[in-house]
Amino acid sequence: MLTTRRPFLADEELGKKDDDHRPQKPSHFWRSSKRWKLPRLRRIILGVAALYMLYLFIGNMPTDLSPAPERFNPAFAESRQRAGMPWSPPAPSPAIPQRDPPPRDDYAPEGSFYYEGSVHFHSLGKTLYRFRKSPGAHGLPASRAVVFAGANLKSISDLLPLACKMANQRANEVHLVLMGRDNVSIEGIQHVNGIDDSDCPIYWHDGRVDYAQWSTDARMERAVASGLAYVQAYLSPQAVITQGESSEEVFFLQGIERKARELGTAHIVLPTATRDIMWISSLDSHSLQAWNDMRIEILIQAPTQSSGSFIRLIRSLKDADYLGSAPGLTIELPHDVDPQLLQFLKTMKWPSDASNKVTLRRRVRHGVLDAAEASLRTAEAFYPQDPNMTHVLMLSPQTELSASFYHYLKHTVLKYKYSTNAGQMASDLLGISLELSSSLPASDESVNFPTLDTNRFPGLDEREPMPVSLGQVPNSNAALYFGDKWVEFQSFLSERLAKEVTSSHEKVISERYPAVMEYLLEFMRAKDYYLLYPAARGTQTLATVHSDLFQAPEEYSDESWAKSTKPDNVEDQSN
Repeated sequence: MLTTRRPFLADEELGKKDDDHRPQKPSHFWRSSKRWKLPRLRRIILGVAALYMLYLFIGNMPTDLSPAPERFNPAFAESRQRAGMPWSPPAPSPAIPQRDPPPRDDYAPEGSFYYEGSVHFHSLGKTLYRFRKSPGAHGLPASRAVVFAGANLKSISDLLPLACKMANQRANEVHLVLMGRDNVSIEGIQHVNGIDDSDCPIYWHDGRVDYAQWSTDARMERAVASGLAYVQAYLSPQAVITQGESSEEVFFLQGIERKARELGTAHIVLPTATRDIMWISSLDSHSLQAWNDMRIEILIQAPTQSSGSFIRLIRSLKDADYLGSAPGLTIELPHDVDPQLLQFLKTMKWPSDASNKVTLRRRVRHGVLDAAEASLRTAEAFYPQDPNMTHVLMLSPQTELSASFYHYLKHTVLKYKYSTNAGQMASDLLGISLELSSSLPASDESVNFPTLDTNRFPGLDEREPMPVSLGQVPNSNAALYFGDKWVEFQSFLSERLAKEVTSSHEKVISERYPAVMEYLLEFMRAKDYYLLYPAARGTQTLATVHSDLFQAPEEYSDESWAKSTKPDNVEDQSN
């Protein structure tokens, strides 16, 4: 029997030790006999169940998890990735996991493209996440991202040389997003095109939707638009560059165009193979952002007599490459028009079926204009719809242009007007000349135009395929004038003519050139503006000024020098 737990009244005289006062421990036999025992069958069942659960746990254990510190601290993962490889993203999976075709429901369309389920991206978020930006004291930092995107493998192969060259310029953060149906890994695309991360430092993103191989065009278009929304959220690209309809999938272009318009992102559709427009690689992201917004209007004043030189100019304009978007053309006709010219204009076809972009303006007033009236007529012939984006290209009938002149103009305007580094130079530039500055339009050869301090213009790039220089002298043979400066010139000319004095004004510009040139020179000197001129180099030619069919400007046609002999110093000028 167990000893009861009660106070022990000890008697010192009995000689008992204190140990006798402690309660006795139950024996081992007692504990064993009292333990509850499971029935043998139940223990076997529970053991089998435990082993089965352990098997399920091991069989479904994930094998693609990142290290634990990175899973619980995304910032640590991002910094670790950037520290190890500053410009290259984490290596993508060696192959896209194979999936079985999705089930075909009763209402699915016939053919191999039938799936119309919801859109899911399995790889896009993994590479985009590292580019998430935290707002600072002044908001989000300005993005330098330029995204190349494609759905067709041939299109991607064509884009890669341009993307790689742009990335090597280090002016932009260049990304390439795959959005097609082809089940080819990124490594496979790199291998086929002979590139690697060392010579092509672009960021790759797999934006292909799940079940892309069986998706309808409508689902693929939704996937492209959704993928671009994710790209915009993480990268905020200044421009998205794709190939055109001749090289790309219709669903891809429709999805990109629709979503880019909603997001306000510039979508640049390349009209030709990238090997013909590799100069795009030298433009920064801010220049590319203005690609679609920049407009050029061509202004020509037709001669009063023979129209042969004018027709030659129009034909050279028709043969030029306008990168898929022909500029507008305004032709100023005199009161007495050459019948041959009218017949030519009746049948003239402007490029890209843009006949609505041709404007003819015939002067009603009879007689010869004086210098002031002729200058006003030229200044009033153009007014920009958007002074910051619309510019005028003034051409002389004696000029003939090369087929690539528009490439040079667009590249130079984007680079020196809209780039991040344009700065002070953009504000001091009146425009861009296509003609060399070797023949200055001075009436006196002793006139010295100011020597240029190129250190003042850090935006000038001596590594350009065709180097440029600055000159404080106007040009009317072939020169583009910026819209905002042209508006400013109109105000200047209005005030200048209102204050015209009767005293003779010393002319600097030769009368071989339109009268407006004299006022343009005054304007440039008053505002300290410059024209950007191409520098002579090799056999590169943008504009050729012919003298065989030369005609003096109408306002100077009755001058004695024009009646006596052929104008002196008039030669074929080419650059």
